Amino acid sequence: MRNKNVQIMVETAVLVGAALLLSELRLWRAAQGGSITLEMLPIFVLAFRRGGVAGLMGGGLFGVLQIILGGYIYHPVQVILDYPAAFLVLGVAGFGLLRQVRWLGVITGSLLRLILHVLSGVIFFAEYTPEGSSVWGYSLGYNAGYLVPSAVITLVIIWLLERRREIFEPRE
Repeated sequence: MRNKNVQIMVETAVLVGAALLLSELRLWRAAQGGSITLEMLPIFVLAFRRGGVAGLMGGGLFGVLQIILGGYIYHPVQVILDYPAAFLVLGVAGFGLLRQVRWLGVITGSLLRLILHVLSGVIFFAEYTPEGSSVWGYSLGYNAGYLVPSAVITLVIIWLLERRREIFEPRE
């Protein structure tokens, strides 16, 4: 049992480190925050390999490290929504049916992350909404502009990796 826990901790550390590296390799950067990256990929791999609890922990840890390494801090609740919570929810992909139907896990985790970023945008960044526009619509459009492409690219890579089943099945 102890050896298995050590394996999970090591895999979590490696995959969170990979997520941090991938978060710096931006394919596109939005003007006021957010980027098209592959940072979600390692968190989803962790969730699929080790289950939802490990995925939640790895995602939350990744979010905390993002804050430490230069996250944008406007308000304490905004920080929680945009970082630990937004990446923690990716771990839901490791529970039940979402773990078995990986495309559904990626879509669900990504959608939950989008919801948290939209809420943060509505609550804390409404002043950036163009005159006459809906705050909800602007926040949704802005955040979807980088999250949807990131999720699609991640989904395609997960789909390609499924051919190599051992990636998602840990060695015991």
